[in-house]
Formats: sequence, structure tokens, C-alpha cells
Amino acid sequence: MWWDNLTNLQQISFIIGTASTIIMFIFIVLMLIGMDGDSFDGDVDLDMDMDFDTDIDINVDIDDMDGSSDVDIYNNDGIGSISGLRIVTIRGVLAFFSIGSWTVYLLADNVSVWVAILIGGISGAIAAVLLAIAMKAILKLESSGNLDYSTAVGKTATVYIRVPKESIGKGKVIFNHQGKMVEVDAITKDKEDILNKTEVKIIGLVDETTLVVKKI
Repeated sequence: MWWDNLTNLQQISFIIGTASTIIMFIFIVLMLIGMDGDSFDGDVDLDMDMDFDTDIDINVDIDDMDGSSDVDIYNNDGIGSISGLRIVTIRGVLAFFSIGSWTVYLLADNVSVWVAILIGGISGAIAAVLLAIAMKAILKLESSGNLDYSTAVGKTATVYIRVPKESIGKGKVIFNHQGKMVEVDAITKDKEDILNKTEVKIIGLVDETTLVVKKI
């Protein structure tokens, strides 16, 4: 039988790759039909303790990728929200395991176990970064265009990048607006920073593309 001819590593890789690919596909479909809630993008600390007596900690530090020379020190939140580039999310982890596992599966017969795992890990990490860049581009495309944010006043949103207190800097919020999931700049007059994942209410506009929000 085909399955019996596979090595243990290939069997494990096949199971992980198949499961993560299916789940990731479901998430993408939900996103495309507007049901990709913010809960699907929760931060995940990835700490894999493998059976090979090796601890693999994944911790990526990425420079600001906005192309902007100005660095907002108030929004320097590490991997979870550097310039809106979110890598260690549920989708990012799924991309890592999906691409990484399939790479290991394909290489297992041709190279040693550790080389296959190493190449698979690198491939998975690259896939996670590329997915994060793609998601950032999608959100930017959706937030640009002829959207009237004046009609968003009174709506609730979720902080995507920390919003600094007392209007000393800009953060970002995401919410459904005119049938799209949009990412928009935001400030707050609150006395404390509004942290990532916090629910806020949109109470006004600074300009056409910057909102004023208040912690709920």
C-alpha cells in the first residue's frame, strides 16, 4: 500500500501538511466572503518541542517594511505588529506548517532527515513572511479607494497596531466598512495607549483617512 511505503517522517509530514493546508484554505475562503473575523489573526507564540530532543524556538525580528523613514517608537510591538506586517498569526503558522511539511515530505527520500527538516523550516518561514506581506497588501488595497469613512463614525473596530495615547502618534484599526475589511490609521485622545486586539469605538475623523477612536 502507498501509505506503508512512506517513511515515518513522510507520514507525519503528510498528515501535518494536509491538515494545515485544508484549514488554511478554509480561512482564506472565509476571508474572501467577509467572514474572516479578527479572532483568526490572534498572535501565536510558536515553540515546538520535537521528539528529536531538540527545542526549536521561532522568533523573527523584521525591520520596518513600510518604506517610511520615520519610525514610530510607540508602535514598535515586535513581530506581532511591525508596520502592520503580522507574521506569527494563525494564518502564518498554517502557512509555515503547510509549506514546510510538504517540502519535508518531498525531500525525505532524497536527503537526510535533518536536512529535510531544515529546508522545510526555511521554506515554511519564507511562506509565512510572504503571506504576511500579501495580507498587508490586501488590507491596504481594501482600505484605499473611494471609501467614505465619515459613515464609520459610531462603529466599533479592533486595534491592529497599538494606538498611542493623547494623539501623540498613529496606530491602525481594522473593521468591516462598506462590505470590506479595511485597515485604517487611527489616533486616540485617551490617557493611555490602546493596545492591540482592543475593541474601540470610532468617534470622529481627523482627515479622510485617519479616524479618532476611543476604548470601549
